[in-house]
Amino acid sequence: MTGPMPPPGPPRPPMDITRMASAAVLVSGLVVLFSSLFDLYSVEVSPGAVEDSVSGKVNVGIGFYTVVPFNAPVVALALPILGLIAALTALPGVLGRRQATLVSAVSAIAATLLGFVLMVSNPLPDVELTGDLKREAGDELKKLGISSVDELVDRVVDIGPGTGLILSLVFSVLAAAAAVVVYLRSPAGDRPPVIVGPGPTPPQVPMGPTSVGFPQAPPAQQAHWAAMPAVPAPGPLPDHAPGPMMPGPGGHMGTP
Repeated sequence: MTGPMPPPGPPRPPMDITRMASAAVLVSGLVVLFSSLFDLYSVEVSPGAVEDSVSGKVNVGIGFYTVVPFNAPVVALALPILGLIAALTALPGVLGRRQATLVSAVSAIAATLLGFVLMVSNPLPDVELTGDLKREAGDELKKLGISSVDELVDRVVDIGPGTGLILSLVFSVLAAAAAVVVYLRSPAGDRPPVIVGPGPTPPQVPMGPTSVGFPQAPPAQQAHWAAMPAVPAPGPLPDHAPGPMMPGPGGHMGTP
């Protein structure tokens, strides 16, 4: 024999997508911050591209906070700062609150756009020669089949995005997507609540001074009663009015 079926357990609480998205923004923002510890750009210098007798390469990493030999673009410092702002403003959403969702989304989107700009830009400055230096350098470069100094730099120096920039861009995209989800799923986002004023109050029926808990009649009914003729009050009985009926000797009712 089988016993009675056990009662069903408590219902499983629904998954809070907004809180999970806020946690994703928090983690991604912190990853963007710590990605700044890696290289922003990777520079590879190959002298053999110009002179065949020279072998070997020079690898240089330009970090977010690198000072020498090449300065990192100052604007790159905004990338970890924006990631930190997105992470901090997403912390209330992890705790179940809906605060600063717009700030978190804007910071993550700005970090994403900045990452794309740094990915396609060239941090090395342009070189231009003038005067005798340009003429002498041009003669030497023509022997190598190069027309300008910029072409020489492009041929010798190969620069590309570093590990830190790649990680920052990837997690900035994740943070931006999650922050937009949090903002769209918030009841009101960061928009101010709409204050609805009180509606029209119902008319109150005045209470009479002598009535206890009973409302007076409407004004129209009061006017109708006032138009009715007044009933005179009863006065004293006239002298010829018959007196009270008294039983007679034969049992008949009569006046005394």
